[in-house]
Amino acid sequence: MKKLRELGKVKHLSRSGMLVVSVNPKQLPKLGAEVVTRKMEKIGFVYDIIGPTSSPFALVKPYRLDKIVLEDLFVVIDYGGGREGKGKGGRKGEGGRKKGNRKRS
Repeated sequence: MKKLRELGKVKHLSRSGMLVVSVNPKQLPKLGAEVVTRKMEKIGFVYDIIGPTSSPFALVKPYRLDKIVLEDLFVVIDYGGGREGKGKGGRKGEGGRKKGNRKRS
């Protein structure tokens, strides 16, 4: 399952063709995270984080230079979901390390 988290608004386009986006310092994106628009159009990926820690900027490397948007951008986050399958024991039917099943050294 995938979730969207707001990245920020594009401030300008750098000379090297990167989109400079101001980001919230409490919610920094991961490097390599996919960047999309509100309509889920793939724009590019997070290339680097620059600037001071109080007001950082994300450099987004666009996939295509002819399709650059100057609107709010979002980061795609893979969401693991619930806790199903996280029980004790390795395989189904095995019951973890209970008192009688301890390994002896």
